[in-house]
Amino acid sequence: MQIKNTIPKGTLLPIGGGEDRLESKDVLCRMIAETGKTNPTICLITLATSVPERMAEVYHQAFRDLNITRVSVIHYGNRCDADSAENLKKAEDCDLVLFGGGKQLQLSTLLAGTTLLEVLRRRYYDEAQFVIAGTSAGAAAMSNTMIIAGSSIEALIKGSLKFTDGLNLIHNVSIDTHFTQRGRIGRLIELVTCNPGVLGLGLGEDTGVVISQGLMEVCGSGEATVVDGSGILCTDDIETDDLPIPGEGIKVHILKPGKKYIIAERKLLGDGE
Repeated sequence: MQIKNTIPKGTLLPIGGGEDRLESKDVLCRMIAETGKTNPTICLITLATSVPERMAEVYHQAFRDLNITRVSVIHYGNRCDADSAENLKKAEDCDLVLFGGGKQLQLSTLLAGTTLLEVLRRRYYDEAQFVIAGTSAGAAAMSNTMIIAGSSIEALIKGSLKFTDGLNLIHNVSIDTHFTQRGRIGRLIELVTCNPGVLGLGLGEDTGVVISQGLMEVCGSGEATVVDGSGILCTDDIETDDLPIPGEGIKVHILKPGKKYIIAERKLLGDGE
């Protein structure tokens, strides 16, 4: 399945989890707005959770409250069921895909390497206003470097963090979720110190970033944290586990809703830019 473009025409919208589904629904409203339609067709992918029926019920109600009437669900327990005609049709017919929360490794294990994922990736790269959103584990799995384990308390001790390949929807950006609430800054510092070419992106709850054409804009009610290790000056003893992580020159931005950041240039834009 050939992808025509090297830069995605569509929109990626990772969310830090805990998005408001009862009152303002700001993040949900933003993902709908990015489709350019008032009543888009939404496909909810519940592979990461152990309670898919409950998750589907919660999101169906939230979207009904927003007058969204076309919501389908993809869930299966075995990889051999991924590429069914029914699943592929849902992926082709929707305007917005939402990866639900749960366990990101479970999501990537069930989805990576399938034709279903290739359909979503191809549409994301080739179709303007096609949106892929993900919350919590669904956001963490989007990157090609995915955090799967690591204590917030011990995060600055080398070897405490575990990561693997994700769904590869965005390159050289690693996403951590529930970021503010669980004090996960140390996890991203360790990650970018070990991988200075990877931009660390931490998303608080009820907070997302809209990523389109390489430009990232914060939305929701919380904050996004950007950890940039491209200017690291010192990484001595980086190969030794169980020692504190060394590193000088790490740059951190804490961004409120409305702030914008150019990913490739590692550049924060000023208000109004």
